[in-house]
Amino acid sequence: MNMNDFVILPGSKTGTSVRLKAKTVRELQLEKVQLETENKEMEKKLRQLQSNMSREKEERKKSSAYHWKSGQAGPMTIQARVLSQSKENNNKV
Repeated sequence: MNMNDFVILPGSKTGTSVRLKAKTVRELQLEKVQLETENKEMEKKLRQLQSNMSREKEERKKSSAYHWKSGQAGPMTIQARVLSQSKENNNKV
């Protein structure tokens, strides 16, 4: 009798165990191996993504000649006035 053939079910009385069928044990071991493999692949993809993102961030820092500049203050357009007034009216309500 192998101790790996037993599992303690959650919510059961302390020390109560259920013997697993050999087929179920093999399925669980296979699933464990598959999950470990998938986990390693995802970690590899994550490291690659982090590397790419940090590289792109450095490239953006180096080419800082192109960046967004704030707009200039000037007279409001008719559309901007209408938007502004409708926001004020909404705030009053």
